[in-house]
Amino acid sequence: MDFEFPYAKPSIEAADKQAVYDALGEARLTRGPITERFERAIGDMVGARFVVAFNSGTSALWAAANAAHISAADHIITTPNSFIATIAPALSCGAHLRFVDIDRSSGNMDVQAAKELLRQPRSRGRTVIMPVHFAGIAVDMKKLTGALVDPDAVIIEDAAHALGSFYPSGEPVGSSAYSQMTVFSFHPAKTITTGEGGCVTTNDEQFYHRLKLYRNNALIREKPDLEREPASGYYEIHELGMNMHMTEMQAALGLAQLTRLPLFKNKRRSLVQRYRERLQRHPHITLFDEAFDTRSVYHLFCVQIDFTKMGIERAAFMQKLREAGIGTDVHYIPLYQHHVIKQKYGDQTASFPHMEAYYSQTLTLPLYYDLTEENIDYITNVICNFPTENRI
Repeated sequence: MDFEFPYAKPSIEAADKQAVYDALGEARLTRGPITERFERAIGDMVGARFVVAFNSGTSALWAAANAAHISAADHIITTPNSFIATIAPALSCGAHLRFVDIDRSSGNMDVQAAKELLRQPRSRGRTVIMPVHFAGIAVDMKKLTGALVDPDAVIIEDAAHALGSFYPSGEPVGSSAYSQMTVFSFHPAKTITTGEGGCVTTNDEQFYHRLKLYRNNALIREKPDLEREPASGYYEIHELGMNMHMTEMQAALGLAQLTRLPLFKNKRRSLVQRYRERLQRHPHITLFDEAFDTRSVYHLFCVQIDFTKMGIERAAFMQKLREAGIGTDVHYIPLYQHHVIKQKYGDQTASFPHMEAYYSQTLTLPLYYDLTEENIDYITNVICNFPTENRI
């Protein structure tokens, strides 16, 4: 069914449509100047030297893993509170996954627990850290990187949720001030959208080169990488890549959306504040720590509901909200619960009590630019007036 209030929705205006229409009249529909302008605009905004755009956030994650040469010898440290795309490239390479339990006040990996894991000795391979800035709340990257003992460690930030957010130390997420690469997504549910799309930011010229190479089928036409002299119509393939180009239409939409990012940020923050005012006194609902609000652009608004005390199972509660026109979702099923992970590592449920407790209670409520405070009043009225007399 179509929800009156879906959990996420892009804001598309006439200027967005005109930008896409104009791009259709250009001579090049992909690999053109509009994409380059979009990349420069992202780089200028976050303070990164290089940006490479891709046809999806997932593609960008695969490209980052390739640029970092992740292999079966490496140890990947990440959070279980994410989508499978975060770990799919590393898992495909045969790298060893190590999950870190979460901090329930943010939904992010517990930095102190990550630091303890980083101090553990290992016999081979590099440490590859993949922090996820869940829901737009940035991980404390300065504190995390301060614990590194492996001089060859690589950090790839999954910032799919966090365009426009800031680290606790003040730098914009995407500046890659504490990492080799940062990955963004421009999926329709994100703060800005290109339909589908993503990018990687980096300050390392070598990674920049490898990202562009992987995006273009690893096709080489120029020195110094060519083994032979360059010639018209001649190219070489030294390794495998993919066709992951962002189209000019996607980039045009992204540029138009970027002009409204300050509006999107302010509106989302005001809507989160409205939710807080309406839900913070509910006896069975817990919200993320308010201290994160001033530096976060919330991509998702996730609450933790004690469904046992509410007297209803989560699926049934979601159905009740659905009947009232309110769309919800669950972010996320713990990664270690997926069959593809259990098949290799077994049942790890007991190792992550905070993730398990969070997952049993989490629910994502509607949050997007076109939502109004009156809409939130309606949504929270439905939730707060739900009868809790009956117990499961």
